Amino acid sequence: MAPSRLEEVVRVVATGKQGRKRSRRGPAIGVVAAALGMAMLPAVAVPDVAPVAKAEQPQGKVLRVAVTQDIKKLNPFQGTSLVDTQVGRLMYEFLVIPNATDSTPEGALAESWTPSQDGKTWTFKMRKGVQWSDGQPITAKDVEFTYNQIMTNPGAKDANEVAVASFESVKATDPETVEIRTKFVNVAVIGSVGEIPIVPEHVWRDKVAGIKDFKNEQTPVVGSGPYVLSGVESGRSVTLKANDKFWRGRPKVDTLQMVKYENTEAASQALIKGDADLVYNLTPAQYRTLEKTSGIKASAGRNRRFTEIIMHTGAKKADGSTWGTGNPVLADVEFRKALDHAVNRKTLIEKVFGGYAEEATQLIPPVYPDWTFKLSDDKKRNFDIGKANSILDAAGYRKGDGGARLDKQGKPITLRLLSRNDRAEQAQMAEYVKEWFGQLGVTVDHKSIASSQLNDDTTSGNFDLSFSGWSVGPDPDNMLGQQLCKLVGTELGDTNICNPEYDRLFAQQQAELNKDKRKETVQRMQQMLYDNVSAIMLSYDKLLEAYRSDRFTTFVTQPQNGGIINNQSGYWGYYGATPVGETPPAGAPKAAEQTNSDSDSSGLGTGGWAAIIIGAVVVLGGLGLLGARRKRVSADDRE
Repeated sequence: MAPSRLEEVVRVVATGKQGRKRSRRGPAIGVVAAALGMAMLPAVAVPDVAPVAKAEQPQGKVLRVAVTQDIKKLNPFQGTSLVDTQVGRLMYEFLVIPNATDSTPEGALAESWTPSQDGKTWTFKMRKGVQWSDGQPITAKDVEFTYNQIMTNPGAKDANEVAVASFESVKATDPETVEIRTKFVNVAVIGSVGEIPIVPEHVWRDKVAGIKDFKNEQTPVVGSGPYVLSGVESGRSVTLKANDKFWRGRPKVDTLQMVKYENTEAASQALIKGDADLVYNLTPAQYRTLEKTSGIKASAGRNRRFTEIIMHTGAKKADGSTWGTGNPVLADVEFRKALDHAVNRKTLIEKVFGGYAEEATQLIPPVYPDWTFKLSDDKKRNFDIGKANSILDAAGYRKGDGGARLDKQGKPITLRLLSRNDRAEQAQMAEYVKEWFGQLGVTVDHKSIASSQLNDDTTSGNFDLSFSGWSVGPDPDNMLGQQLCKLVGTELGDTNICNPEYDRLFAQQQAELNKDKRKETVQRMQQMLYDNVSAIMLSYDKLLEAYRSDRFTTFVTQPQNGGIINNQSGYWGYYGATPVGETPPAGAPKAAEQTNSDSDSSGLGTGGWAAIIIGAVVVLGGLGLLGARRKRVSADDRE
């Protein structure tokens, strides 16, 4: 069957030329997209593309992780990108950490925790005998210092201000005891403390005044995690050494390096050549090529992640000021509904994601069924170009000469769409979106830019549409919290829509100890976001990864059954990495068998996830659900 005109357009984007496929060196988006391919195209060999830098070859057993993000902020109070927070999890331990089995909480620096009768005071007992990498003891005073910096120091708020929003006070009552007093009953406290890396007071106390500008790159950096930061090449790589004093036991990898590559095509080639040991965020074509390559194991893990298109809806910031330069038509919910009807998610999943995703309708993915609402067929916005045009006509957006859709002032509507130039699938999706919106008479001006620039533009509001996405933890609190009015125009905001009624319901669900009542409120909030078209939800995505199986026998995935190696809400993937000829670290969970794409890699079924979540609910004396907040994907992978 001959390809459609749209498929031909996307093929040209993917290959850079009509009539035949090509590949060339360099980071051009055409080359990146060529490696992705579509269902109608055969998988192609990955060309030889050089990384930004070839890091020094360290001694000992080495794990080289290929990343495509800039490694920008190693200060744990500032780092908000996925790669920055991954490094931070390796450097600093937490009070509580999501376990590898199902992401429910387990003790880390804290051995146990207990809520008070009124549910507003949580007492954490510290693990005895643990040390910082310089040999100093880790005490409750370090926890008090860390949390109070986030709560009181403006320069320390960027990464985790949301996590401490409900905290009234944090106090070390003795060297082994921390008390957290909350402003109100908050069922997500344990999830919040699982977000905050603890820093050594004796190192950071003289950094307080300039904490926002402190880069934390003077190696070796004193930490408490499985690895110690030992080298930084700005924009190129970071190097970490195994921490001999890590309380769970020393990792079996002596040196871990994260090396920056321009794109996943270059990273894939590095894996094939043996210059890298672990790659992720692969395209379907890259994945299928790698799973057939000798000495390489491929894994498709259910990633708890969604992809969306966010819109500048004109909402104001918390101080009442405007931000950015969004097109005013996007403030109209009817206009947003029309755009939503004009997106064919089935086509995107088949042609762009190669089937490694499912259609998305709401923020909380279906792996957490307790928190998702059932969307009735009559309210679901299915792909329907005719209906989308009818909505725009009825809303007063008429068509002018040549079929161009006009705004209320009679001007042709053009929307700026941003995508990341290191994410090939976003360039391909943009071509489909341009075609679909073009059928409404709406022109799309697509720009593929560096992730750091996209981060700046979306945070400052200088965009109309942008690809985005988040990884979501088992508790909905943090993901839902990113839709609050106070986060409009901030780095931690998601859709930047302000709805006071939504804010009220958010506070209500936080304080609700009855699980069924909380579920009802959370589901109502998500229905509200859907009705308001807070974003164009696209897909729930799997994470496509691959590693050198001739060098590493196992990696611990999270969750252990059908989960992911990279981008975890813990450090299990890297800590549990086991070189050939070695046994796993004593403190690492058992690694499950990683599955290839032809196997069932979906992990736990609906019933399994429901049982896990129900078992983790707080009822004054039980464990809290873990709200493992990540940062956004499109804006520098801030999941």
